[in-house]
Amino acid sequence: MSPSQRVCGLVLLFLHDLVSGELTQIPELKVTEGPSGGSVVKGNRFDFTCRAETSSDLSISYSWRRITNLNSLNPTYETLSTVNTGSEGVYIEYNAQDSAFYFCVVTSGDFVTSSDGAYLEVGYLDDFDAGAGPAAVTYSEARLTVELQCSIPDSNPYPTVTWYKQGVPFTAENAIMARDSQGRPSNLVIFDITVSDSGEYYCGVSNSITQTNYGSDSAYVRIEVGATTTGSYDPVRIVPNYDYQGTEGTTITLYAGVASRPKADYIWSIDGTTITTGDRHSFADYDRSLIISDLQTTDQGTYVVTYEQNGVSEGTINVVLDVIEKVEAEGDVYDYATVEGEDLNLDCGCSGSPPDWVQYSTDSPATQWLKNGVLLTNDSKTEVYVTVNNKNTGKALVKSVSDGDSGTYACTCFNQAEFLTFTKNVFVADEMVALSVASQREGWGLVGSTVSISCVAEGVPRPNIDWYTGGSKVVEGVFPRSKPGFTIKYVRSMFKTISYLVLEDSENQDSGQFSCLAHHSVKGTQYNATSASTLTIAYPTSSRIQCLNTTVEEGSAATIVCGVSGVPMPTVTYTKLNETDGSLIALDESFGYVTNTSYFVIYNVQLSDMGQYRGYATNKDTGGFLARFDVMTLSVTAKSSQMSMNAIIGLSGLVAFLVLGGLVCLILLGRWKREKEFNEEVARLIAERDDNVAEMQQRLQLRSMEN
Repeated sequence: MSPSQRVCGLVLLFLHDLVSGELTQIPELKVTEGPSGGSVVKGNRFDFTCRAETSSDLSISYSWRRITNLNSLNPTYETLSTVNTGSEGVYIEYNAQDSAFYFCVVTSGDFVTSSDGAYLEVGYLDDFDAGAGPAAVTYSEARLTVELQCSIPDSNPYPTVTWYKQGVPFTAENAIMARDSQGRPSNLVIFDITVSDSGEYYCGVSNSITQTNYGSDSAYVRIEVGATTTGSYDPVRIVPNYDYQGTEGTTITLYAGVASRPKADYIWSIDGTTITTGDRHSFADYDRSLIISDLQTTDQGTYVVTYEQNGVSEGTINVVLDVIEKVEAEGDVYDYATVEGEDLNLDCGCSGSPPDWVQYSTDSPATQWLKNGVLLTNDSKTEVYVTVNNKNTGKALVKSVSDGDSGTYACTCFNQAEFLTFTKNVFVADEMVALSVASQREGWGLVGSTVSISCVAEGVPRPNIDWYTGGSKVVEGVFPRSKPGFTIKYVRSMFKTISYLVLEDSENQDSGQFSCLAHHSVKGTQYNATSASTLTIAYPTSSRIQCLNTTVEEGSAATIVCGVSGVPMPTVTYTKLNETDGSLIALDESFGYVTNTSYFVIYNVQLSDMGQYRGYATNKDTGGFLARFDVMTLSVTAKSSQMSMNAIIGLSGLVAFLVLGGLVCLILLGRWKREKEFNEEVARLIAERDDNVAEMQQRLQLRSMEN
């Protein structure tokens, strides 16, 4: 079970009792519906729902947790009261005040599990000062810029700011919104001033959660002729250097802008590479804005915006983009069975961006380990590993486990964007169960393809698996290749480990014998079991084809037989050779069709269809080396005309020799009988020829395989 396929609860598992020989069944407890996050206006109500099921007869109860103080070094875990919150499994936040993560804890008998965290964002937009907008003013002296003020109220999320002129949303090539050190907009700067810039302006702010819109008082800005900008001047930065944070998978917009005359041109680049419009990149606002869709971690970095006048660079603006990576658990967050007296190592191995509220250097999300919903802390038996800065590393150790250490262990990994719970159900057995291992006997593929072999091992403690070849351990990127190619993937459950040795872009020299080594340790002694597999990487061969000459009667169906072979199996196309110039004549569907055995059948053969036909076999599109062709001759015999000639002779005989009429009829009857017998013999020979053709095809294929 991979982390992305995890089940938050105990799975239905069986363990051999070494004393009684019976199977011990562990009840199943899992969350079937976790709470969903969302947004709510501050002070309003939001409902959370959690559902779970169990395979036992025990009842299920729910409790709720909330994680607040997300902007502090140590977020706070709160146990929430569910009094008067509705039905079982429902929590109602009647008066939402702060954004937080919520998750449910499910209990059934001695078993406890929990859901993923659901983020509730609380939105608000404080009182807006309508009088703090632009001021009415008249400009009569020459100016480079005019800046109109907009006061932004306290808001979550940061509001959308829109400027209006004459009551209509205003954008222009000579107008830029000023931004702060986080790239957030506010005032409007107009440059390259002309009289046409006169008008009535106001700013509007809106909040996507509260769905409220406010507008400032409008003010008339008058630009007199004497205030218009004349001559040229160097660019003045309106948008400063700033830092921006975006979440992986979302769409973001980065901004730049300078005031200048003549107007500047903008070139966006990262790591020295110019950005152009493409699948995920587009530009807006006269190239002053870069839109990136489906944000990826590779997009992170410093974006340099070069602004030019008349093709000459005048300066740059730097936008530093930090991408919040999605949280994943790469450690052992799988169900696990072990033996009394062994140490239990817990390793969440979370990857992803650290929370931005952590005030020291770290490259991973915040983590916490819980057992049956209770936070693990250091004591004489449990050690929770932390950094020198008291940050949980995602690792913990439970020493010399006993039956009481069985239960549901949960690792929580979180940052400002996600809070995920990875559940690890642990079963402590009285005694070990011996290893059993089996591997795929052979993995086969063509050069350049992706090939894999697999191995399955079971036991208690749950075994680990390593791969070996040539007496050395397979290490990704090290051995047997010093370049990428071999990767090892695992799927783990409580008692079982499945390992896949995957080879991408395979090469012939990767072929060989591989051993799957399963192992576990009990009381300091390591137990091993091995199984062997063969990996074969074959070269694709060129196509082979051989065609047989055929003779058929006019009006019947004709089969052009061409035997083919190759790895991969080639496809065959048929054409007719033009006897005049040697060109190839395509055969359309009305003429005939290709069978699933690569033969070509002509529906209704005419005398004009006689000639040479070419079969062309190729597997190049699927990795083969060379295409091949062969030519066959189709002969067509005319329908027998003896009956019609005899009829003419007979009529002449009847006119000339009436007395011999009876004899002539007898002669004609005899000829008819012989002709019927001839046709039956032809039909038998054709059937016999078809049998011979099938036998010939088999021989051709066997010969191709031998070659």
